[in-house]
Amino acid sequence: MISYGNDPDGRQTLPQGAPRNGRRTVWLAGKPSRTDDALFILGLTLFAAGLGFMLLQALAPATAAKLHWPFPCPFDSLLHIPCLGCGATRALRALAGGRLRESFLWHPAVPFFAVLAAAFMISQTAGRVSRGKIRMLTFNDVYVYALLAVILLQWIIKILIGWRP
Repeated sequence: MISYGNDPDGRQTLPQGAPRNGRRTVWLAGKPSRTDDALFILGLTLFAAGLGFMLLQALAPATAAKLHWPFPCPFDSLLHIPCLGCGATRALRALAGGRLRESFLWHPAVPFFAVLAAAFMISQTAGRVSRGKIRMLTFNDVYVYALLAVILLQWIIKILIGWRP
């Protein structure tokens, strides 16, 4: 977000076309913010972890098969309805296996987030390599709200249709 200052009378000065709250949203920028830097590092770390898991799966499939969530979902055990994240691990495994439709059916937020994260990482990498000549996709609260809307919508649908893990 970019903030604008006040004039000598204490009134807020805004450039032409700026919203009345004094802030405007930047979708593409030449320079990453601290939030973008942190998310880029997190993305690289998760990418490296994913590659490590894929390597483990290729070299030692029996060991990789043992890496699963060993506990039953307490939300499902107590309330007998799926939790907000129910199916996300299976969706991630399906997505990693190239089964996009199956991943979407398990948990639609997983492929949605994967596409969003890939676009962010690709644009950030291109912008950083070009030293700002290529504009980068920057973090925006709208992405979080959209992801939360997808998660809530799929959860409500799962409850309404009686979906069980």
